[in-house]
Amino acid sequence: MRHYETLFIVNPDLSEEDTTATVEKFSAILTDAGSSMVKTDLWGRRRLAYEVKKFSKGYYVLFEYGALPETVAEMERNFKIDERVIRYLTVKKEDVFDAEAVAKAQAEAEAKAAARAAREQEELESPRRRRDDDDDEGEGEFEDEEDED
Repeated sequence: MRHYETLFIVNPDLSEEDTTATVEKFSAILTDAGSSMVKTDLWGRRRLAYEVKKFSKGYYVLFEYGALPETVAEMERNFKIDERVIRYLTVKKEDVFDAEAVAKAQAEAEAKAAARAAREQEELESPRRRRDDDDDEGEGEFEDEEDED
């Protein structure tokens, strides 16, 4: 098995149910062939950089998975047939799919994200002293001028 990443764009005019059905269809193609899904990211509706098949927006979906080359070819064949898919791109990340290494990398990424979120929450809760709150700054600057008159 090899490690792949596929990004595809679904017709934005589809209903939420149709979009979900499309994503599940392609996910099922992979899992039925014995592939192991690492993650499925639904990026949602986004504006396209340029018009594709007369669409200026699309629903982005990202799959990361381990599969055989024949399975990827079958999924891409279905992308070409299915009119709901506007565009797709598959990238081979590695020649060998190591599920344990991928799971470890995901756990590390989740730990970093949790630590970052905790740090941001702590910063929001801790009171900061603003420069405007300094009472002793700026006092006495104009007092000397008033005494001279």
